[in-house]
Amino acid sequence: MCQFNNIHIVCLDNSINTVEGNVQNFGLFAWLYENESANSSRRNKQAKSAKAQRGLFVGSNPPYGYRSENGILKIKNDNTPATVHRIFQDYLSGTGMDTIAKKLTEEAIPTPAKIANKVNASNQWHGSTIKKILSNPHYCGDLVQSRTETIMVTSSKRRELETENQIIIKDTHEAIIPKDTFNTVQDLIQSRTRTATAPKRHLFTNILYCDECQKGMWYKANQKGYRCGGNIRYGQTFCPNRVVIREKELIQVIVEDLRALFNQLKEESFKSTLLKKLNKRKQQILRELDVTQTEIDKLKTKKLNYVDLYMENDITKEELVEYRELTDNNIKSLQYKNTHLKEKLQECEDENYAIHISNKLKDILSLKDLTPQILHSLVEKVTINKDGDVHILYSFVNPLQAT
Repeated sequence: MCQFNNIHIVCLDNSINTVEGNVQNFGLFAWLYENESANSSRRNKQAKSAKAQRGLFVGSNPPYGYRSENGILKIKNDNTPATVHRIFQDYLSGTGMDTIAKKLTEEAIPTPAKIANKVNASNQWHGSTIKKILSNPHYCGDLVQSRTETIMVTSSKRRELETENQIIIKDTHEAIIPKDTFNTVQDLIQSRTRTATAPKRHLFTNILYCDECQKGMWYKANQKGYRCGGNIRYGQTFCPNRVVIREKELIQVIVEDLRALFNQLKEESFKSTLLKKLNKRKQQILRELDVTQTEIDKLKTKKLNYVDLYMENDITKEELVEYRELTDNNIKSLQYKNTHLKEKLQECEDENYAIHISNKLKDILSLKDLTPQILHSLVEKVTINKDGDVHILYSFVNPLQAT
């Protein structure tokens, strides 16, 4: 990692000094340190396992609704236990996990991450968070620990352990949820999971987005159109976009837009002004490249800041790994965007660009149907705002688009 990022390593005893090329002992020291790290990890696991066997909570953050007092879980004197009660009761009454999450978000009830004061904690509840709470046996008074473990000391990836390898101690603390209620909910989760069917993919899946909140738009069969996923999941307070857009309407808008572009590209007078328009697009793309690179540099600095927070014990190792993985994913996404922008920049500099686009559009417009393959080859993203206006971002540089 250091080599890839042009970072030198200099040990205090000069046993490793990459500035001077002294790296012959690097493999030996790396093996020794990894071996010691594995031993430390094993000792740490044994200490935690011994505490867990005595019925003590050894996690870094107590479950939502509880606090840890000398390893004993105590019900908190705030609104969080009532929220746990409500989640279980709502689910028993037939409300889905996503709907429960949406209502909690609308009422601005703090999320578990907010209560735990985690860095970058979101204000939005998610269905996955609700499922974690509904599936957590701590709420019925049982302590279930060592449910996962790291694969190796050099990796942050974890794997689920079989039930017989978990540490389960019954009735260690006061329950928030009665056991019969908890067991009923587990049966409901299983039954609903078995009967659930995978959502059907539609033509504009993963292409159509809300212009207000940038969330994907979902096809709703009962409304025969696409709706903003952010509004559906989190409600009006998260996103005001309640527009329903029909698939046929979208196809018509895109085909008409492509036809208008094709007709203008055929005109000689338009071809003479094409270079000027492409130059404007080129300047816009260059600005976007600068912004993207600045964001990448900021994220790289952010990664280093997380290390400082960890060294100062402001965040745990698990949080450090989680935040750095999230930052790495954001960097990869921006790097992909950079590559895509450079491709568009090259298109702007291509002298035969108009001829190339004309031929491509001619072949496509001669077809009767707009298939997913054709759509994905032409369109990168479509956004709809709360007024129903459609904006199309093509996978090629559109000289008609305003700069």
